[in-house]
Amino acid sequence: MQLSATHDFLSSLSVALSDPAPVDAVLHALGSALDITSDAAPSSNSHLHALDALPAEAMPTEQVINSIEADTLASLGRDILTFLFVTVLVIPLSNSLGMNPTLLFLLIGCILGPYNLQMFSNNEADLELGDFGILFLLFNEGLGLSPDRIKDLKAFSNLGLFQIMSSMALFFFGTLIGGPYILQALDAFSFLNVDDELLRPILSSPVQAFCIASAGALSSSAFVLPVLKSKGWEDRAEGIAGLSILLLQDLAVAPLLVLLPVLAGSGPQTAAEFGALIVKAVFGFGGVLLLGRYLLSFIFDVVASAKSTETFVAAALLVAIGMGQTADFLGLSASTGAFAAGVLLAGNRFRPQIQADIKPFEGILLGIFFITAGAELD
Repeated sequence: MQLSATHDFLSSLSVALSDPAPVDAVLHALGSALDITSDAAPSSNSHLHALDALPAEAMPTEQVINSIEADTLASLGRDILTFLFVTVLVIPLSNSLGMNPTLLFLLIGCILGPYNLQMFSNNEADLELGDFGILFLLFNEGLGLSPDRIKDLKAFSNLGLFQIMSSMALFFFGTLIGGPYILQALDAFSFLNVDDELLRPILSSPVQAFCIASAGALSSSAFVLPVLKSKGWEDRAEGIAGLSILLLQDLAVAPLLVLLPVLAGSGPQTAAEFGALIVKAVFGFGGVLLLGRYLLSFIFDVVASAKSTETFVAAALLVAIGMGQTADFLGLSASTGAFAAGVLLAGNRFRPQIQADIKPFEGILLGIFFITAGAELD
C-alpha cells in the first residue's frame, strides 16, 4: 500500500471512530484505502480479510476491532434466528403438503441466500454450523448399527464397491471422451453464456476428469438417510442396501482426499511422505478406535452415576464432535469419525438415552445444513 493510501485510510478511520455506526464507517474506510471490489456473494467476513491485508502501521485500534467482532457475532445471531424460524415453518408445512422437508429447506435457502434476498450475512460460519448436522446424523446412524445389522450390511458390500467403481468409470470416460463434444454443443448454443475458459480445461484433462468422476460416484448421506427414515425403508432390503452403499462411499472419501492432492501436485510427493500419511490415518485412527472401545463405556458409566441430564448430553456431544475432530486431524473425514464413535457405542446400555439426547441437535443442525446448501445455489 502506498503512503498516500495509508494516510487516507487513517484519516477516514479517525472519522469512523466518531460515527454512530462505527463498523459500517470502518468498512467504508477499508474499502476506500484498499480499493476492494468483489463479484462474490455478499459476506460479513469480507472485512476480516481486508484487515489481514493491512500493514502493521495501518491496523485499526482495538476499539474498532472489537466493534467488528461484535458485528460478526450479531450477524451470526441473526442468521441463527432466521434458521430457527425457517425450521419451525418448514416441518409443519412439509407435512401438510405431503413432501420431504429437505426440498423445502433447499428451496427456502436458495430464496433467502446471498444470490437472492440476501437474508444471511455470515455465510462461512453458517456453513460450518450446518456441517455439524451431518456429523450428528452419522453419529446417530452408527448408534443404530447392532451386530446383526452390521452382518446385513456386509451382504451388500460388493454391491457398494461395484457402484463406486462403475460410477467413477462412467463419469471419467464420459468426461474425458465426451468433453470435446460437450464443448462443441456449448459453442453452438452461445446464448447459454458458459465460462469457456473454466470449462475447457476441466473437460480436457485426465486429472480434472478423475476429480469429476470421484465427486460423481459419491452420494450425500445427509440427503438420502432422512428419505429412508421418512419412508420407513431402513429395515427393508432396499434400505439396507442403500445404507451399505452410503457407508462405503463415506469410507471412500478418505483415500480420495489423500489421492486428489497427489494428482494435483500439492500432496505428498515422495514414498516416505505418502507412507507416513497412511500410517498416521490407519494406525492412528485404529488406535483411537481400540482405546475408545474400552474408554467410552467407562466414561458414560461415570457420567450416568452423576444423575445429571446436562452432563450426559454434554458427554454425548463431546464424543460425537471429539471423534469427528480426531478423524479430521488424522486425515479422515469428520463424519467418518463421528460414525465410528456411534458404532462403538451401539452396544452400550445407554444407547437409547444417547440417541434421544442427540436427536434434537441432529434435526435442527441438519436443517441448517440444507438451508445453507440451498443458499449456495446461484
